[in-house]
Amino acid sequence: MNREGLPVTYGNFTPEFLDELAEILRDRKVLEVFAGNGFLASLLSARGVDIQATSQFAGHDGHQSGMYHPVIEMDASDAVLSLGANADVLLMSWPTADEGATKAALAWGDDRPIVFIGEISRLDEGMLGLGGCASDLFFEITLIERDIASYEPRNRLDRAVIMHLSREAVRKAFRKRAGED
Repeated sequence: MNREGLPVTYGNFTPEFLDELAEILRDRKVLEVFAGNGFLASLLSARGVDIQATSQFAGHDGHQSGMYHPVIEMDASDAVLSLGANADVLLMSWPTADEGATKAALAWGDDRPIVFIGEISRLDEGMLGLGGCASDLFFEITLIERDIASYEPRNRLDRAVIMHLSREAVRKAFRKRAGED
């Protein structure tokens, strides 16, 4: 907990950012994966966002210290497959640095937006450009449409963006991994 009695979070959820994000999400059904203790979901719900939060409950997500919003315990890709048909936007805040976000994005598809908050790797910078969220493959197969302007990053890789899965990038990434390029 910080001095205000709020949980310490990876994302920088300032009131200005939360207001802008709530405006972006207003009148849409949101499925949040990697929700941890539901803190972000609680802040968005208080601003009128229709949000369903899910998490696999990892050791670093704060759930053991108490919950802020109802969170269904579920793997991210399973959440998309089970609950995604009823959602308009997929929200990921600081997903784990594995293929969970990739699998969720692939299950989500390319016709609906993904809001991503966290470190975005800059592969052209070598080791210094490696972020602590999602995987390289996730960033290879998604395209950033725009940054959410009011987000105040905590480090040079930290961003809040609206993105989409790119089917062409998926084909290219998998051809490359199969040695076909």
